[in-house]
Amino acid sequence: MHENDESLLDTTPYKKKGVINMRQDIQMRQNSLQEKRVNQRRLRKRLEQTSEKLLTMKQKRDQLHRQLTKEQQDVVKLGKFSFANKISEWTGRWDEKMKKEIEEAAEVELKYNEAEKNVLDLTAEVEDLRNELEKPDFMHIAEDWEDFLKEKESWIRLNDSVANQTLQKISDDRVRVYSMLREIGEAFEAGEKAERALAGAMKKLDSAEGISMWDTFLGGGIFVSALKYSEINSSDDHVHQAQRALRLYETELMDVQDAATDSFQVNKNDIFTFTDVFFDNIFSDWMVHTRITYGKKKLHAVMQDVRRIQDRLARKRAALEEEIRRLDQQQDDIIMS
Repeated sequence: MHENDESLLDTTPYKKKGVINMRQDIQMRQNSLQEKRVNQRRLRKRLEQTSEKLLTMKQKRDQLHRQLTKEQQDVVKLGKFSFANKISEWTGRWDEKMKKEIEEAAEVELKYNEAEKNVLDLTAEVEDLRNELEKPDFMHIAEDWEDFLKEKESWIRLNDSVANQTLQKISDDRVRVYSMLREIGEAFEAGEKAERALAGAMKKLDSAEGISMWDTFLGGGIFVSALKYSEINSSDDHVHQAQRALRLYETELMDVQDAATDSFQVNKNDIFTFTDVFFDNIFSDWMVHTRITYGKKKLHAVMQDVRRIQDRLARKRAALEEEIRRLDQQQDDIIMS
């Protein structure tokens, strides 16, 4: 071959291969940076929301502490000797008064203990979120993203094409879908935990309802009240676990809502009222048999809401996984063409 014929060799395939490799490298870097930015925004929003919940819960705990102190003083006052108390004892009214004061104090004590546990939980959550945001991945993400955009702009100006624009759209769509998949996966896992915790709370409600039947047959009194208080106290951890599980589920569903597109919208009324619909008055409800039955109905409704949203999450996750497969095939077709 004549030495000048070397200039006639078609080097286009080699140039095309180099462009494709460079494009793939840019896409991988962009996906990585975008994922970090999405995670950083999600963590920051969750930190803000959790901090607000912590402040509210501290205020509630302090208010309950003041109320508990007053109720305890009422019990002590009734137990001290006085002619009025002695007369009440002779006429049979002292037992009734003491029962009422003990039940009121017990109800407030349970609410205070639950609030204190929630404060500890939320404090730990805030600390974990702050530590997560201080990890190296998030320290310089803003600067890294700005530098990447400048570099990418220069590359696009030199290699702009219809195929490149299509690949860029596929890459952006893939990041969006994966982000949504991650949020749905976390929400679904939280929903499973909430279902287990709610089932445990329902089991304890059944037990408390059985104890309350004794109240109906025996006519009440301090002894039966003590039995009910003992059962409620032993159920406290189960109730707390259910409340905490629902709070986490609520948070994860909020993340899904933030990442949702028009094709998947979560009704906020289905999410944000979970803890209000049952747990707000659970302890006072447990003191009366008829209210226990009503409370079980409300709890059952919450469990049905959780299952319904879990089904929607599962269907959306399957659709997103199919979307990922479609995007992968579309990208392969372009690269191999």
